[in-house]
Amino acid sequence: MNPLADILAQWEQLHLISTEERQRFQTLEKHRPVSVWWLLRTWLYVGILLFTSGAGLLIYKNIDTIGHQAIIGLLSVLMLGCFYYTYRHSAPFSKQEVETETKFVDFALLLGCTLFLSLEGYVQWQYNLFGTRYGLATVLPAILFMFCAYRFDHRGVLSMGLTALASWVGLTITPLEVWQANDFSGASAIYTALVFGQVLIGVGLVLHRFNIKQHFTYTYLLLNGNLLFVSALVGMFSLEEWPLYVVLIGGWSWFFVWYARQYQSFLFLLMAAVYGYVAFTYLIFKVMDESLWVFLGLFYFVGSAACVVWFLVNFKKLLKKK
Repeated sequence: MNPLADILAQWEQLHLISTEERQRFQTLEKHRPVSVWWLLRTWLYVGILLFTSGAGLLIYKNIDTIGHQAIIGLLSVLMLGCFYYTYRHSAPFSKQEVETETKFVDFALLLGCTLFLSLEGYVQWQYNLFGTRYGLATVLPAILFMFCAYRFDHRGVLSMGLTALASWVGLTITPLEVWQANDFSGASAIYTALVFGQVLIGVGLVLHRFNIKQHFTYTYLLLNGNLLFVSALVGMFSLEEWPLYVVLIGGWSWFFVWYARQYQSFLFLLMAAVYGYVAFTYLIFKVMDESLWVFLGLFYFVGSAACVVWFLVNFKKLLKKK
């Protein structure tokens, strides 16, 4: 069944369009060019993931027969080859967004960075190169990825760099006992995440102000905004000074709504709405007497569901600047 053909037939029956117009629409739809750009890029990214996963599985199953030096040499050659190909075919550095001459440059750089992580992890596992200096093991890829992201204008590598930088900051500032116990709800871990997220958002906005890779601002705000909101929610749920986190979530929600309206971004508007809703709901039930939870909670969730529907219907109006 062709949904468009059915809709056009119904419109024709209702005399909204003529037979000639229906035939014209069907012809345009039938011969409309189809873009496979996103499909190809998705499959290339999947190919990189499968290649690195397959290489890791091959090494794991044949570690005794291949030899450690051979594995390290192979990974090094592949990694250096990817970086050389990227450098050879990339455009010169620019503060603006750069269009690469060869589209495979993006994938070669991403593969090279992934292989660097594999190589670093393998050397650490086999030879304990960094010992217990885990901060050094995380700061090296952070520096490399951030440099490559700005030099070759790659937002995916920028995300990897910010993630590695967050790991380094967490290992450096947060006590090691928190990581060993896998408990990230403590005050030190929350404070670290809050400070780190706000600093990185500030860096992104400053670089945007000075017209340096303005298209990277989206990545800065997306990654660190989620980090801020999640950390504040954990603090609100688990720490005694929960009113402070309520204020912080309210302030950040206002900021992301303002930014979303300035740059017409539905994603940031949705972030502010979702995290703000979670915080507001928790606050309502925290201050409400437990005996009223069932009675008033039912009306609250019905009303909030209606607000969600209203939000989805009117989000374009919310994004309009007055």
